[in-house]
Formats: sequence, structure tokens, C-alpha cells
Amino acid sequence: MGNKEGRRDYVARKILAVDEKSLIERFLNECIINDDLMFGGTLEGYDNFLSFKDIRDLLFTRESESVIIDCYVNTCLFLPHQENPDIFKTFGYLGAALKGYVQSSKDDKSKFQHFDYSFRKLDCAATEFDLLFSPMHVGTNHWALLVINIKEKEFHVYDSLRNKDCRDISQYVEELRRYMKGKHIDSENWSLRYPDPCPQQGSGDDCAIFTCKYMECLAPRDTQGFPFSQDDMPTVRAKFALHFIKAYFNAQERSERI
Repeated sequence: MGNKEGRRDYVARKILAVDEKSLIERFLNECIINDDLMFGGTLEGYDNFLSFKDIRDLLFTRESESVIIDCYVNTCLFLPHQENPDIFKTFGYLGAALKGYVQSSKDDKSKFQHFDYSFRKLDCAATEFDLLFSPMHVGTNHWALLVINIKEKEFHVYDSLRNKDCRDISQYVEELRRYMKGKHIDSENWSLRYPDPCPQQGSGDDCAIFTCKYMECLAPRDTQGFPFSQDDMPTVRAKFALHFIKAYFNAQERSERI
């Protein structure tokens, strides 16, 4: 992709519409003078603290943090679901940080508290959902998606590197089983599956983006399979970034009018 200027030009010209090039350039210029938060708290429905660095990483194909996954779900999945609920399955979201919190806990009480916090944030009881999404940070620098398939009574793992032998994943599922049993959901005999097809990534840092795309395809009722691949990642990254950038400038303009 060349140097930073070359990558910037590629994103603006080749992937995004020509009339949005100025928007990207305006945002990148703002990054130079402002490296603070774009969205704090619940502004614009972003229940996270998204920074300018997070967007630069998206645009320039670097590894993405949990905040990108959380913000994507909150805005690109939940907001359309609220507007057109019949198009989507009933799904809940447990947050991208949950696995990390649970597996860093030193005692069962702390683990239970982290699970309890995430499950209490759901709109209704866990048994009323079709799917529960739980992105997992696996190892030190990889993201995968765990789907708790309530209707089929199975755990599904969608992993862009297909780490079937990773104990990290099975250990987390066992922790979930224990918690769910305490909440009168007997998942002891639910199988842990790695469904196919499951698009696989290349050698880059696109695992978080794959995780978002898995959820995007699983949530609607009318989507069959996973119509994306590694070749689509530059476009997907640019579209994600553009979504957040537009929301940022819309919020700025509204603030100036008040």
C-alpha cells in the first residue's frame, strides 16, 4: 500500500466515493491536532470511548481493539435492528472485553460477577434470544467469535485462523457452562462446534474485522453463508471507518448548533 500518503489516497480514491475523499482528508487532518476521544460515554449511541487512533488503525490496516468491535455492534447491528426488527434474528451481545475480564479473574466470585454484569445488560432473559455473540480475544493478539446458539443448544466458534486446538477457547466455554448452569440454563451437553464455511484471513491484522463480519452475516434472517473474503478487507475497513467518521462530524455539527 506504500507510505501513509499513498494509503490515504488509496482509501479515499479507490474504495470510497470520490465525493467522500474530502471527508476522509478532513478527518485525517483533525487527527494531527487531536488525538483525544472521538466518542465518550454514550454519545451518538456509542457506548464506548472511541479514539482517533482507533480510526487510523482501521484505515491503515493495523490491528483493531475491542472498542471497534463494540462500537460496530452498537451502531451497525443494534440500531438497524431497532428500526427493522423483523429482518433480524433475536440476538444479544455480551461485549468484546468479557472473556478477558473473566480469564484474568483469580477467583470464581470475580468471574461470576463479570458474567453477571454482561448478562444483566441484555434486553431480556438469555433463553429468549436466538443467538448471543461473545467476541473472544484468543491468545495475545487474535480475535474470534463465540456464538451461544440458544435455539440449537450449541456453542459455535467462528475463527478466521481456525484455532480448533486452542485450549483458551474451550476453557472459556467451560466457564460459560458453569455460569449458565447457575442461571438455570443447562448447557453441559451442548456441543462446541466450528461451523463451515468460515472465511479465513490472510497474514494481516484483520481478525477483528472478520469477527464483525461474522456477526453481520449471522444476525439477519435472510443472509445465507458468509459472502466476504480476505480480498474484501480493505473495502470493509474503509466502510467501517467512514461510518464512524460521518457520525463524528454529525455530532460535531449538532454541538455547534446548540
